[in-house]
Amino acid sequence: MAKGKGKKGPTGGAHSHIRARLDYLYNAATYLQSVATATKKPSGQLVDENVSCQDGESMSASARVVPQFSSNDTTPGKMSSGADSRTNTDRLSQLSRVLTSHMRGVSLKAQLRLPIETKRSSCKRCDTLLTSGVSCIHETRNDSRGRKKPWADVRIIRCTTCGTEKRFPQTERRSKKLSERRKQTERKEERSLDA
Repeated sequence: MAKGKGKKGPTGGAHSHIRARLDYLYNAATYLQSVATATKKPSGQLVDENVSCQDGESMSASARVVPQFSSNDTTPGKMSSGADSRTNTDRLSQLSRVLTSHMRGVSLKAQLRLPIETKRSSCKRCDTLLTSGVSCIHETRNDSRGRKKPWADVRIIRCTTCGTEKRFPQTERRSKKLSERRKQTERKEERSLDA
């Protein structure tokens, strides 16, 4: 007798246990990243992993960050110094990267797509969770001449850890004819002059 397929109702699906695992890994990585950034802020200095080249451009110290955990030889009675707390926050951020890497590996192995918010919130190169102002920089570019083409707006998210950029178009695709677009821009100009 053939094995029955999984349920596809609101209670779950054939891969509901895998989706629960992906959600757990994402939430754990997010929590560890937030704890690491919360403990880094009071020290006042963020560790800069980029090395400047002779050309003036910044180059990443490592193309792929590989977490390495060393044994902690502190006794329970000792107070941790500033260097120890910094290594602990580095360990938390590395553990966050490991969990993000596991999340991507599980989704690839199970052949399940990650939700768009989850997929766009991590760097493909170094597996860092992208938090605005903390681990990434957001900007909108329009490389057309004089920003004349509004459909050419591109949102760029740059990872501050490795320097990788993600690009997302911000406007709808150009589907109107040229004459219709010109009429629309003329209407907008008339409205702006009237106001």
